[in-house]
Amino acid sequence: MANRILNALRKISADNRARVLEVNLRIGEINEPRNVKLWLKKLGGEEFRSTKFNIAPVQIEISCACGYTGKISSVPNTHSSEPELEIACPKCGKRGVRLNSGRELEIADVKLQELKCRAQ
Repeated sequence: MANRILNALRKISADNRARVLEVNLRIGEINEPRNVKLWLKKLGGEEFRSTKFNIAPVQIEISCACGYTGKISSVPNTHSSEPELEIACPKCGKRGVRLNSGRELEIADVKLQELKCRAQ
């Protein structure tokens, strides 16, 4: 996930001939926002060393066949290929609920600094 974000930022940077100063991200709890931030810094290396990564975590919200719609109290096993199968409805206890939010991985906006061209 961090690589996908960094690659998108590299493209934005190249397309605008600018350096990325700050990035606002929306990351669902299933994607482990804190871990994504650590990997962004680690994998971004020198290129993104001074970039500020702001992450707004998006809580998990579900809908269940029993009629419950709302947030859950604990984050499921996020390493499952289908984490929604790990989530139990807080009302009826059934698994296999529909995930309404919590999977987001979005670049909300990017603050850039124009690169100055060197005179030849």
